[in-house]
Amino acid sequence: MIDTVLTWFSIYDYALVSVLLVTGFVFGKERLLVIASYGIMPGFVAHTLLFVIRWVRTGWFPANGELENAITGGWFAIAFTLYLFFRNRSLSGVALFTVPVTLLLLGFGVMKAPAPLPLAASLKSSWLVIHVLFAQISFGAYAIAAGFGVIYLLKEKRQKSGRDPGFYNRFPRLEMMDELMFKFVVYGFITDAVMIVAGSIWAKDLWGSYWAWDPVEVWSLLSWLLYGLSIHLRVTLGWRGARQAWMMIVLLSTVIITYWGVNFVIANSKHILGVVS
Repeated sequence: MIDTVLTWFSIYDYALVSVLLVTGFVFGKERLLVIASYGIMPGFVAHTLLFVIRWVRTGWFPANGELENAITGGWFAIAFTLYLFFRNRSLSGVALFTVPVTLLLLGFGVMKAPAPLPLAASLKSSWLVIHVLFAQISFGAYAIAAGFGVIYLLKEKRQKSGRDPGFYNRFPRLEMMDELMFKFVVYGFITDAVMIVAGSIWAKDLWGSYWAWDPVEVWSLLSWLLYGLSIHLRVTLGWRGARQAWMMIVLLSTVIITYWGVNFVIANSKHILGVVS
């Protein structure tokens, strides 16, 4: 019961905050953004309690099924968002992206499998914790980069229109957001690489080979390579600004497909933890 209460409290809180954020951006109401930024905190507290209780109840790091992936990945996305808010309130605009995404992922997880699932004994390894921890850290970093991408495009469009930026003056300069996008992508790329290597080491012990061309493995590698390509294009060809912003927004879909989409359409993936024996 407490799992259900905390889950739905987080969902309702993030839903309300999403409405405030969208309304604030559409109508240029800075006060709504301030209220929304503080409004994230009760939901995040409930989200954190849910994460801890789920860990205690199942006896293992929350990584089993769509809901636990959403709980863990969403937690890092919101944690990064709040970190930026307390560091510099002008950076809190990323919540326009990270909060609704977390809301939708939690909702998807609740609809799929809300009950805690027992973890197969063969999967109880410290490598699971390392593998999933770095996977969700990278998701949080990529989500923040995409959030900066959204704010960058909105502010740039306003400036190019020749109108007074007005409301958008509260957000950092375009050059600063461009740099932050790149830093979070590099951070996510490195933690993503650790996730893939840790998963390969664990797979050798679990399945007898470092790489099995499982659909989730393939999508994970593809996503990592595409983010690597975005870094290459930035460093060597100078792809900055709007080009980089669009890449960050589009490429996050590859991570979402990896973590949630593949298992939604493919039933025999080895990464459906609850069914592996």
